[in-house]
Amino acid sequence: MGNSRLALSHKKEDAHDDAIWCATWVPNSNGLVTGSVDESVKIWTLLDEQVPEVVEDTHTYVGHTLGVVSVAIDVTGTYAASSALDSFIRIWNLQDNSTKAVIETPPSETWQIKFHPASDTLIVAAAGGSSSKVALWSAEDAEAKGHLGIPVADEKFKKDKFVLSVAFSPDGRRLACGVMDGTIAVFDVPSGKLLNTLTGHHKPVRDVCFTPDSQMLLTACDDMHTHLYDVEHAALIDAFSGHESWVLSVDCHPSGTAFATGSSDATVKLWDLQTRTCSQTVTEHSDQVWSVAWQNDGRRLASASDDKSIGFYNHV
Repeated sequence: MGNSRLALSHKKEDAHDDAIWCATWVPNSNGLVTGSVDESVKIWTLLDEQVPEVVEDTHTYVGHTLGVVSVAIDVTGTYAASSALDSFIRIWNLQDNSTKAVIETPPSETWQIKFHPASDTLIVAAAGGSSSKVALWSAEDAEAKGHLGIPVADEKFKKDKFVLSVAFSPDGRRLACGVMDGTIAVFDVPSGKLLNTLTGHHKPVRDVCFTPDSQMLLTACDDMHTHLYDVEHAALIDAFSGHESWVLSVDCHPSGTAFATGSSDATVKLWDLQTRTCSQTVTEHSDQVWSVAWQNDGRRLASASDDKSIGFYNHV
């Protein structure tokens, strides 16, 4: 894995009518879901395993009235969820494209969303924005199932506790959220208790991602760094630098040996977690890279950008 590289297999230009802010793969498939400032969510399918250059827009979901900031897929690959600046979370059935639930949240209280990794529960965690919380919503009945609150010592600093990003650990026991002030709160999911607060960043944490063993957490921050934390001991293991502007997205390879980052410097970087070094910088985009996402078998990476394009890379 130390010599692994990303090889561009296809770049889909003008994939949306405006900037693309989020992307995620459908588990156990060749489908990629993207969300855009143009208010739409699209499903892209690599049509031929042998010719990955063939990419087709197989469905477009509409319904949001402002830009889509996050998309998520449940672990079974049955349901997709999207979160937008219109303060709605919309959940669709990917099998028949029907709408399963529409969740209305208070203004500026839904940002990044993730499904709980257990297949027997359709719970969506939403970074709570200005509420300084993570909200847990049921996709079955569109009802709130709880809130995980971040301590705010002084109300006048509440704006600094704006929650931007959220991630479940793969084992479902932990939930981490990235905050505007640079901290990361880690909660115990069964009890809802705050376990610890990770520090070291001093600007907004745009994305968070657990390693596959659920032991460590990767972060993407406006301070141009990615951090690696030991979650249980609240310890900063390493800080990765190299981007020339905000780090907007991070995703760990399913093997746990590498990770990718996207930045407002318009690059995608591949990092080796064993040597703790950058192994490659990809410069296919011409504007901010808001999302990087590994296919769950680790063979491909996708990137989504303000330049309206999607990059598809083979991991070789």
